[in-house]
Amino acid sequence: MRNNQDRLGPSAIATAQGAAPAASNLSFVVPTEFVELPSRGKFYSDSHPLYNQETIEIKYMTAKEEDILASSTLIKKGLVIDRLLENILVLNIDPSTLLVGDRSALMVAARISSYGFDYKAELTCSGCTKEQEYNFDLRKSNLQQSCFDKEFLAGNNITFNDEKKVFEILLPKSKVRLGVRMLTGKDEKDPAGEQNDEKTVTSVLSRFAFSVNGDEEPSLVSQFVGNMLAADSRYLRIILADVTPNLDLKQEFVCKHCGFSEDREVPLTAEFFWPE
Repeated sequence: MRNNQDRLGPSAIATAQGAAPAASNLSFVVPTEFVELPSRGKFYSDSHPLYNQETIEIKYMTAKEEDILASSTLIKKGLVIDRLLENILVLNIDPSTLLVGDRSALMVAARISSYGFDYKAELTCSGCTKEQEYNFDLRKSNLQQSCFDKEFLAGNNITFNDEKKVFEILLPKSKVRLGVRMLTGKDEKDPAGEQNDEKTVTSVLSRFAFSVNGDEEPSLVSQFVGNMLAADSRYLRIILADVTPNLDLKQEFVCKHCGFSEDREVPLTAEFFWPE
């Protein structure tokens, strides 16, 4: 957090006589902090404000941001998180252009600075299906940055095209080299505004897919994804989680009813900002 003492006006400092400043003269600058970007700015175009930037400055949340989180209109439109990020970003950046992992890092940082690192959420056990409250510790999040590990990339037949900001992944079964890009907040939203359960896998992979053996023709890429071999599809979904710069928010959940144990992701929803 920045030291805001030198950014407070003279009225915020007691006079030599010890008198308190008049309320009408009080000026206050909202504190800010710098958040480390999982992407290190490496996957933005050179025209984006975050190109090659490893950190970004955000303001602490205020009552105005709580109004945004409580807006039923924004919640219904699915805009509450974008509007929140828009308000706390110091730079004038469209939040929908931020990479998914960077958005997550900003949300976690804003949550910790506003309400602390303890986050209670209702989870359903995959073993016995009973619901229970679980306390996540947000301090335990780690950066997922295998995308910068040259040994990892080489060992998995992955190359990075810096000009196009695309990873080229050799699929093990078909031996096709598929180019994939990193998703932004805008890419995460379903183009049709609704979830199509029958095409969940192909819809997700289509958003990542950029080229097939160097060919960027959209119709060809779409056709390939729709007919991708199941073995390649499974491999791609696993490797995408590794090469996507993100926050690793998984924590071990142990059911208090049946003892079932599994890693669970911290749910980043609007409720994430409303502690008890």
